[in-house]
Amino acid sequence: SRRAVVNATTMSDEILNPAWEDLDDADAKPTTTTKPRPSGLCAVGGSARLQHGRLVGSPGWANSFRAQHAGGQDDCNNIYTGLGNMRDLMRNGGDQLEGGGKSDQAGCLTPDDLIVATRLQDGNVSDPSRGVIRSLEFHKNGRMLLTAGLDKYIRLFDIDGVRNAKVQGVFLEDFPIHKACFGGDGLKIVAAGRRNYFYIYDLQHGTIERSSALLGKEVRSLESFVQSTAEANHPVVAFLGQDGQVPLVSLKSMTTTGSVKMNGSARAGVFSSDGQRLMTAGGDGVIYVWDLRNQSRCIEKIVDESSVQVTSLALSHGHLAVGSDTGVVSIYENLKGEPRIPVEATEDCWNGMQQTMRRKRMNTITNLMTEVDNITFSADGRILAVSSRFKRDSLRLVHMPSCKVFANFPSTKSPLNYVWTACFSPNGAHLAIGNARGRALLYRIHAFDT
Repeated sequence: SRRAVVNATTMSDEILNPAWEDLDDADAKPTTTTKPRPSGLCAVGGSARLQHGRLVGSPGWANSFRAQHAGGQDDCNNIYTGLGNMRDLMRNGGDQLEGGGKSDQAGCLTPDDLIVATRLQDGNVSDPSRGVIRSLEFHKNGRMLLTAGLDKYIRLFDIDGVRNAKVQGVFLEDFPIHKACFGGDGLKIVAAGRRNYFYIYDLQHGTIERSSALLGKEVRSLESFVQSTAEANHPVVAFLGQDGQVPLVSLKSMTTTGSVKMNGSARAGVFSSDGQRLMTAGGDGVIYVWDLRNQSRCIEKIVDESSVQVTSLALSHGHLAVGSDTGVVSIYENLKGEPRIPVEATEDCWNGMQQTMRRKRMNTITNLMTEVDNITFSADGRILAVSSRFKRDSLRLVHMPSCKVFANFPSTKSPLNYVWTACFSPNGAHLAIGNARGRALLYRIHAFDT
């Protein structure tokens, strides 16, 4: 063994000896520098690149380039085939794995009483809210989750289902947040409360701007508002006032572009997909349809028979959902996301340029016993989530268009508590639920592909 060690040492010495000697190397002087390394700049640059990647995402051409150069073509094909099989198993094999729910060959939901949903780590597990969560929303890239509430904090989380790391947090002094959402192109956050002003937070520059666009108006509280969809060319925010006044503010110019006036108090609102029409409702039980292209003119009034007061509205490409103070949710047909006059109208009378009518309901949902204050559709309109904060565990998921409530969600072990808000991710694969304990519960809906 000693000879082996000696031979190995000798061999290593022979390998380390230079192959030749250069006489100019003897006169060379090593260059030294006293400048410190820009470690801080490097750290800031890396953080900025990480923040930009979470907000904007990686372009398609970069992903395809990485896939082509990560290994051989056969290896890539094997990897993608394996991932595809795993996705198919998670999407279509839920009934074998968990004993409930059905899906067709394309992975779409079918009218059944069961849904396959897996609870993941809380969306805000890295920094729970210290008060009621009033607002939840996914960024359009599907990875970032916004939470805001009465603790005056706006928090952003990178959702991966495991760690859900906190990306950023913003504190608004003396400003309990009642509503917050991503604005327009997704690079700004709009936050409002019981004040006559609201805040705009710029995600790219990290600046906070206090907007006083409505100081000249007799508006005491901006705690409730609705925003036009991301597909709209000109993003607009409509603030719902107690006196029926609904001012409209442009997110580009940060100025008031107009207003609409309805009878009673404005408690709910929703924009059409193109942002050209606005629907508002409230204390008189009537849904007003406004044409924002023609001097904000009311072109239609819809009377909901089951509502003394309309408390929430939601619009998909095929349906209109109306929540009431009695706990009843009415479903109406809404073709292509625009208000249409159905053939089955039972009352149709004109008052100048305005039409008051009673639409025939497609169906009603009567599973909630208290006021329905939150309604939201998934992006494709296949699932409707309805909830009430006035009773514990009052949240139901409804299959559309059959309007059947999934019987297995929530279960007796679901820690929903008092639900204040809920939202779906852009692809419908995740459902986030904000409750009174400051937790953002996160569920994976297996009928959708990630």
